Amino acid sequence: MRCARALLLAVAAASWPAVAANDGESVLLQAMRDELARSMASLQLQNLERPYFLAYRVEETTSVHASASFGALQHRSDTGSRRRALTLEVRVGSPSLDNTNYLPERPWSSPLTRSYRLPLTDDYHELRRSLWLATDTAYKHALETLARKRGALQNQTRDDLADFSPAEPYAGFAAADPQPLPPDALVELVRAGSAVFREFPEITTSQVFGNAANGLTTYVNSEGTEFVQPRYSATLHVAAATQAADGTVLQDYHQWHVRRWRELPPQAQVLAWIRRQAELLTERRAAPALARYNGPVLFEGQAAAELVAQALVPRLLGDRAPVVETSRMGSYAASLGNPFVDRIGGRVLSRFLHVVDDPTATANAGGPLLGGYAVDAQGVPAAPTTLIQAGVLKTLLTSRNPVAGIAESSGNLRDLQLLPSNLLLTASDGLSPEALRQELLALAAERGNDYGVVVRRLGGAGMQLMRDTRTSSQSGGQMAIGLVYDAVKVYADGREERIPKAEIAAFGIGSFRDVVAASAAVTNHTRQLTPPNGYTLRSTSGLYGGYGFRQPVTISTPALLFDELTLRKPIGNAPRPPIAPHPFFAKAEAGGEDDQ
Repeated sequence: MRCARALLLAVAAASWPAVAANDGESVLLQAMRDELARSMASLQLQNLERPYFLAYRVEETTSVHASASFGALQHRSDTGSRRRALTLEVRVGSPSLDNTNYLPERPWSSPLTRSYRLPLTDDYHELRRSLWLATDTAYKHALETLARKRGALQNQTRDDLADFSPAEPYAGFAAADPQPLPPDALVELVRAGSAVFREFPEITTSQVFGNAANGLTTYVNSEGTEFVQPRYSATLHVAAATQAADGTVLQDYHQWHVRRWRELPPQAQVLAWIRRQAELLTERRAAPALARYNGPVLFEGQAAAELVAQALVPRLLGDRAPVVETSRMGSYAASLGNPFVDRIGGRVLSRFLHVVDDPTATANAGGPLLGGYAVDAQGVPAAPTTLIQAGVLKTLLTSRNPVAGIAESSGNLRDLQLLPSNLLLTASDGLSPEALRQELLALAAERGNDYGVVVRRLGGAGMQLMRDTRTSSQSGGQMAIGLVYDAVKVYADGREERIPKAEIAAFGIGSFRDVVAASAAVTNHTRQLTPPNGYTLRSTSGLYGGYGFRQPVTISTPALLFDELTLRKPIGNAPRPPIAPHPFFAKAEAGGEDDQ
């Protein structure tokens, strides 16, 4: 262990020059280790419990970002925004019963949700002082939480489930190779990309946003785990919106996620994609509205991955219903638990579908896999997890807070929430695109439909530039799935007719069992995910601090053909379109000069 630690410290100091070295180790790591040891030895309030587990995690991030709209720069940060964000994990009591997995009546103002920033200067004494104060605050809150939890359990029964699972000490590193951040290239790309919309009078509003970041995670805990891990990220987001003649809001977005800015497609390719996005959005304005459709639906590309992200991923997270402070919170706390906990060993997908989460994978037939990592936010090494095999649920993704039937962590706590890494959905005996299309048309004909529906883009966590309205029930196990942005009616003669906008009605937790076919080929879709209950469940953990480096998730999936789904025009009142025409195009129509 001592040799591994020495090697870790030497590599970290040599490969990340922004961190000053002191006797072969970074000043930050030395301060973290020393303050942790002191806290574990002497942190005790009166005769109350000392912490039995303590961890410090510091995310150092340097980033540049810029946004533009209609060719005009809106915001830029090209000098490199730097920060050091601290997250503490403090547990008092014992692994069988501690201060976690408890939901107080008013959790939102607690120190759990407070941000802790450390000084950027490598001043050992100031770092120790900051760590000391943050630890003191978190420890006192943890003691109070444990006392309240014990009080609540006086009037409640508790399942025989521990609050913390063991893990072997870990030491590791990855060679850092920080590259200069590209402020000029970033600004040029977002401006050029946003200027494309000057060619489209029907597009009401648009925005292009770019970000590039270098990060470094430094972690120590009281079990002896220490690691230093570099992180890199670059993203480009494009969003646009318009309205049909009846006021219906039509939006679309696209996100590119890569490790480094230079890995983005060439600028000409990006601009061509944005132009095509604007053309499709314009076409949707004139397309006839879909009243209602019931029949087979094929999800391709981004739409298939986005459907998996929204409807399946939340069911694969080992979320646990917490102990509550008052009985009136009981039904709400129960809703925070994952119903799939009780379905382990049962069939949840079609029998030819399989799901593996693999943070160690870097690429597959669909291209790069960007959700990987070496070790999670609690010091658990990354490893593949088989979640679903032949349609049968085998396990869930978990942290070190056990759930029923799963005693150990799968190593999927990322920042402050459970998340997949590279979620790989594959199909046995997958079909070619042509065979899949023929199967869609055959199922449509069986129902007497003149056409089948292919969905190619599904709304999700992208930028929403205009206020939108929709209705979608989430009761009775149904889920609110993002609006259908790009879909077509496909006829037997090969003709396609665009659908301007639709919503998926009554999509439930059992709908994935109705997938009747899938493609052999897979496509990869990378995005940032936010679990539906992530913010609330954060307040039931022993994790204190703000979010650090945002984590990408790559979902790799084949095209998915559902036997029967219902699509309909979204219900709700649409906002009125702008009264006066767009000034840029009105001026051009009047013969004025562009002021580009």
